[in-house]
Amino acid sequence: MNFASWTGFQSIVVVSLIGAVLLATAQGSSPQPGLLALHEAEILIYLIPPAQAVRSQGMDVGWEQSPAKELNQADYFFFWVYNSAREGTGSVTVGHYAVNKHTADIWDLVSDQMVESADLKGVQRILRKAHGIDEDVIRTYRMKPLWSQSE
Repeated sequence: MNFASWTGFQSIVVVSLIGAVLLATAQGSSPQPGLLALHEAEILIYLIPPAQAVRSQGMDVGWEQSPAKELNQADYFFFWVYNSAREGTGSVTVGHYAVNKHTADIWDLVSDQMVESADLKGVQRILRKAHGIDEDVIRTYRMKPLWSQSE
């Protein structure tokens, strides 16, 4: 992680978010053993590189869950991420993302690529340890389909 380029506020926010995750996990607030809670997925969304780029311009991001039935809601949290402070014309959309509830992986739904950064890897490592997510679990759940399967 490149802490030298972080503002004091960013450092406080990240440390606070990680502390909240560890406290909530220790208190057993996870919906099922091994699964990420919604607030943990939101922390990961906050840390994606496109959101950090928006914040580096003095703005901030917001997100809304995407409840579409055609998406695999059982294995993923889905988010529309937007620039919450954008002024003027143009789209406020930062992107559409999925957070795997079993692995803490983040997928960009437009590029169909996994989202990675040093900051994300650090927080994912903390979440995986707290939830007992090991390499076997990651292998089992990493490639779960993003779309619901018709029966």
